Amino acid sequence: MDYQPNNTQGGPGGDYNPYHNPYNPYGAPLQPTPVKPRGEGMATASMVLGIITLVSLLLLRLSMPFMLGGVGIILAILSKGGSRKMLGKAKAGMICCITAMVLDIALCISAVWLVFALPSVAPELMEEVNKVCEEQYGVSYDEMLEEIYDMMDDFN
Repeated sequence: MDYQPNNTQGGPGGDYNPYHNPYNPYGAPLQPTPVKPRGEGMATASMVLGIITLVSLLLLRLSMPFMLGGVGIILAILSKGGSRKMLGKAKAGMICCITAMVLDIALCISAVWLVFALPSVAPELMEEVNKVCEEQYGVSYDEMLEEIYDMMDDFN
């Protein structure tokens, strides 16, 4: 043990002390900063877009889930990069985006079905719809459907 007055760091072995760091006065070695995985920013963006896509679906915005969901899925795939595994945030974003897009397609299909099936499903509701359409547009719902059917026949 070499404790001498010219040893400025107060430790054995001369002037070299591997634990002496002017930025870390406590003498312990500094821990390395964790490195972010590649593509984490895109994975986070995908997750945020997935959440926004689900919220926009709940607000009955029919075009937003398609646009935002598509971008979210692309970002989730791109965040993978060259690695074999996808980050958890990217998986969550992809699941949210796909779920919102499937639900949006189901909502659109059910809305179109309801437009054409309403007269046979609920006749009393159909009377109310005819009344509201005549007050708002001056044309009944039945007349609107007949015009749509005529336009479809013209295309065929």
